[in-house]
Amino acid sequence: MRLPKFLESRRQKRRRSADQLAVFSSQIGSGLLFQGELRGAGNYLVQGEVVGNGEVEGVLAIGAGACWKGKLTADYIQIAGRFEGDIVARSKVELGPTAVVTGDLSAPLIAIAEGAVYQGNINRPRKTQVTRYRERRGLGEPKTPA
Repeated sequence: MRLPKFLESRRQKRRRSADQLAVFSSQIGSGLLFQGELRGAGNYLVQGEVVGNGEVEGVLAIGAGACWKGKLTADYIQIAGRFEGDIVARSKVELGPTAVVTGDLSAPLIAIAEGAVYQGNINRPRKTQVTRYRERRGLGEPKTPA
């Protein structure tokens, strides 16, 4: 027997935004320093160091051990490393348990893991609640492509 559609949607497990991220189209590798303005579309993984501003249409993930200094705007931003500057996300900002962030956050949805260090102001255009959570899946490291 099949359930009505409205009941099926209730039975689906809630997944984190990061679970939907399968592949990164571009990477800044560990040990690499990128200076300048980063602009583009797609999913970006930063494992090295960036000094400058960024404007991304898509996802930008900053891995544990990585560092970004400057302003960043993207659809979805996941941080597990260090970030100094202002962050504007069109949909969501997620700070993992190893994140150290100094600067202002602006996004409709903001999630901060237990252990993350954050100093700055939070701006939520829709006045949604900031979600605080305990990471139970490793250290919040973004998935690397297969």
